[in-house]
Amino acid sequence: MLHRRQLVKRTGVAGLGLALAGSALGSLGAVAVSAQESTLVFWDTLNDKIRSKLIEGLGTSFGKANNVAVSHRGWTLEELQDTLPRAVESNQGPDVAQVNNGESLAGPMARAGQILDLKDYDTKYKWSERFAPSLLARNRYTADGKTFGEGDLWGMSAESEIVGLFYNRKIFADQGLSVPTTVAELEAAFKKLRENGIEPLVWGNLDKWPAIHLFGELQGVRTSREFLDDLIYRRKQGASFTDASFVDAATQMVAWNQADYFLQGYDGITSDDAIALFSAGGGAMLLQGSWATAAVKQGLGADAGFFLMPSLEAGGTVLSVGGVAIPYSITTNAKDADLSAAFIDSLLSQEAVDAFIATGSLPSGVIPEDKIDPETVDGQLYTAWNATVDADAVGHYLDWAAPGFYDVITGGLQELLAGKSDPAAFTQKLQDFYAASFS
Repeated sequence: MLHRRQLVKRTGVAGLGLALAGSALGSLGAVAVSAQESTLVFWDTLNDKIRSKLIEGLGTSFGKANNVAVSHRGWTLEELQDTLPRAVESNQGPDVAQVNNGESLAGPMARAGQILDLKDYDTKYKWSERFAPSLLARNRYTADGKTFGEGDLWGMSAESEIVGLFYNRKIFADQGLSVPTTVAELEAAFKKLRENGIEPLVWGNLDKWPAIHLFGELQGVRTSREFLDDLIYRRKQGASFTDASFVDAATQMVAWNQADYFLQGYDGITSDDAIALFSAGGGAMLLQGSWATAAVKQGLGADAGFFLMPSLEAGGTVLSVGGVAIPYSITTNAKDADLSAAFIDSLLSQEAVDAFIATGSLPSGVIPEDKIDPETVDGQLYTAWNATVDADAVGHYLDWAAPGFYDVITGGLQELLAGKSDPAAFTQKLQDFYAASFS
């Protein structure tokens, strides 16, 4: 079990208000670099109003401290993954960008020589001393870019992520429901809510990736740390997507769909639309990651709550989908790699941590107890995250498993939920693609 002090070592807490864009975060990474009258461009997936304002405020403060203009562009995940490699290849990419972990993007871009190994900067900034090895492994590849989970750092994450269930406390109270402690209790709540004309589980799959999260959560209640790590880090070809944990997760996902527990029309709305609908009181629970906290809190206020996917049996272990957020990497288009590294380090500073907490976001590292109000949705999120880290129970995103796997698993899940495939055929399709990727 990892002790929280192993995860992050920071000293000092600086106060920070919400009006980031107009404030200078004094110690945000001033460095002696030749940055006069230049521009640092960074791309990421922070594109909603709250989080884009936050990250742009941090960029502005770094720019003031270093006499450099900082330009931000937020993309959807799919847009960024599709655009970034081509932009870097044509020398039109940003200096810094979020590069999705594993074989989603980091591995292919490292092998293509499109991002920089951060080994020397890790030595300079001591990033590896701030995080638990099990979390930092998600940003590591060997020098040849071939082995995921080992070797040097290729990116650093400014946030942490965990997927769970936001819930409407008022609806729960009105329906006589409490936070479920088992999957069976969760299903019983779904059933009661649907019978009473309330949307049980709000989510949208038009973006395709949310289905990976639901599937991963249902597999996470049936798996082990060793098995999932072997699969995602590609340590053993014997670790298979035809394992019973995946077949059973797919079976339960289909059963919930057939029982009408999902938001009606979920396959035709985006993740952002689902968040907005839930935040306006349009359902009892929302399947979503921690990045939605600020929007949910803004919409529901004191009625907002959060809990993790419960276990199959009370007190059982669950590996919740999540980890470090998409890491920031330095691309080979960077005009000044030293400046880019300093910018990444600024996103890990105490000031940045406080900025993320101020909006209810989940920053990198554990959350100090004095920052947690257990009566708020972000307080419940932080408590859940800290406990998950302590138990070494942070799972993985399944699309990290192989190059091009994202398209295979999202397409397969669409077919599964549409009744065009069954759990056995779906998981076999995943395994066939995964196994072929080793050759």
